[in-house]
Amino acid sequence: MQAAMQRTFGYDSGIHWEILSIRPSGIPGLSDIIVSINKQLQQHIYFSADSQSALIGSMIPFGPDPFAPTRAKLEAADGPSRGAQNPAINIVEFCDLESPDGKATQPILEKLLTDFPQVRWTFQQFPLPATLHPWAMRASLYADCAGRIDPESYWKFVDSVFENQDQITAANVDDKLKLLAQAAGLDTEKLTASASALEAEASVKKSLALGESLDVNEAPTFFINGRRVLAVASIPYDQLKNLVQFEIDHAGK
Repeated sequence: MQAAMQRTFGYDSGIHWEILSIRPSGIPGLSDIIVSINKQLQQHIYFSADSQSALIGSMIPFGPDPFAPTRAKLEAADGPSRGAQNPAINIVEFCDLESPDGKATQPILEKLLTDFPQVRWTFQQFPLPATLHPWAMRASLYADCAGRIDPESYWKFVDSVFENQDQITAANVDDKLKLLAQAAGLDTEKLTASASALEAEASVKKSLALGESLDVNEAPTFFINGRRVLAVASIPYDQLKNLVQFEIDHAGK
């Protein structure tokens, strides 16, 4: 794959890439290679070794109930949640606290919860690799612990991390997160100890594994009643509302 990328794109010094994973695609004969371009854009390359050719794009579920397998997997989502106790549908978000797009989508999700009180929103930690987002994993550890220590303060803390992204670096992340946690009403001593414990690391890795089992490779990625939705911030709000209502009308199918 490195040789193929070099031979195809090596003429342009402005293009840099990192091969994040190579795995079976689910279609016989095709491998699914996830490549990060210039530390931002991630692409699926579906490669056939037999034909020495590739497709670039995304694979979608298809059939009369295309999202049922995803809904079944998402029953394992156990992150902090808001909204209806007995929801008509679930919205599950896999997000990275260092993601600018993640920051942009949070107020949209909050508005959706106001417009659709019968919906529940679950937030799963999904920090991208350190080569892309250097302090995301540390922030996820703190957020995971905040959700278990004080679920009410969790949302204040996450919102404040998003709002202060431009002030956080890999060098100052612990100090900044402690200040934001304190402002959100969290016990910083307890939180810091928890974030450094193996339990927090295991919890974040479990959330990452769930996302990876659903082919999540960018943050944020949303699942609305099992339907994968990307780039929420770029979807006109009326269209997004129509999609949510459509899934409520087709709840469970």
